[in-house]
Amino acid sequence: MRLLAFLAALVAVFLGAAPAQAHVRATSVAVDLRSNGEGVAAVVAMEYDVLARLLSLDGVLSQDVVRVDGPAAEAPTEVRRSSLDTHASDVAAYVGARLRLSRGSIGCTVEDDARVHLADSGAVRVALAYDCPASGALTVRSDIFRVSDGVIDDTTTLVAYNIDGRRGSTLLDTVRTSLTVGHTDLLSEIPRFVRLGAEHLLFGLDHVLFLLALLLGARRLRDVVEVATAFTVAHSVTLVLAAIGWVSVPGWIVEPLIALSIAFVALDNLLSPRTSHRLPVVFGFGLLHGLGFAGALSVDGPLSASTLADLVAFNVGIELVQLAIIALTFPALLFLRRVATKPVAARALTLGTVAATVVVAGAGLVWFVERSPLLA
Repeated sequence: MRLLAFLAALVAVFLGAAPAQAHVRATSVAVDLRSNGEGVAAVVAMEYDVLARLLSLDGVLSQDVVRVDGPAAEAPTEVRRSSLDTHASDVAAYVGARLRLSRGSIGCTVEDDARVHLADSGAVRVALAYDCPASGALTVRSDIFRVSDGVIDDTTTLVAYNIDGRRGSTLLDTVRTSLTVGHTDLLSEIPRFVRLGAEHLLFGLDHVLFLLALLLGARRLRDVVEVATAFTVAHSVTLVLAAIGWVSVPGWIVEPLIALSIAFVALDNLLSPRTSHRLPVVFGFGLLHGLGFAGALSVDGPLSASTLADLVAFNVGIELVQLAIIALTFPALLFLRRVATKPVAARALTLGTVAATVVVAGAGLVWFVERSPLLA
């Protein structure tokens, strides 16, 4: 009877839930800059779907059907490549106008031999050559995917550079849109990457609900330490590998599976009294979530010490928020379990836990349907 009531509640949540957004509409752009004689060579990598909506390219569903934060059903790669070939000049013109370089307050000009192609990862790559007639420190300004474009709410741009013997990387966003090479240092950038990682987890509701599902199923502090360690190790591995391009899995595969991981862990809390299988399951799902984290931070170009430090700082930000969620949530759960000694209180706590678990599982299932190309 209890199982039937649980299933009925889950169906009600699943059918009645309004379309949910697990993230704000955010995207990342990677810019790699290198000295090329008296000029600068730039390679820009960005999401096809965001660019396609902005420039009306083929191979993407309308904004009314699929949001930026919910991956679109993938169009055939040939369609996207053909559309990019047809509109290569428009793409190059947009990127060249939004990525502006200058030396000594004198602007660099974009040469006409831009190359636009679709990478195996599904990202659009635009190679530009800039002619810089003046000398002095290079200043970079990026306005790629501004909020005013109307297709995105937040853009993070990772600029990696090897200019005039100086190597490093810097994070640009809606607040800070420019940098001058040589005027930044590694220590000043680390807090920005820590904040980016913290914000990505804090405002990524799907990742937060996954953590809450794990905590709802934990009975002892040892359980929390084990699952948190497994999750941290797993997502740290795939975060770094995906960010530097060594592992590439399409978003239309990763995002639905992340949503399904939430529902699976929540349902497992109620339907499986044994927890011996929990660690390998959490580790496997952690690998998926790491691929999701990497969507906020991509690296285009060879890995350097500064870039690795930035990735580590980004991951530290994720871990700080994760620890904060655990530190606030699990002691509260333990307190409630210890004070609920009377039958009525114990029953109320059990029902509350079941209700919370049903809500988490329902949200995961709704997101799974929304993000699945075959179901949406």
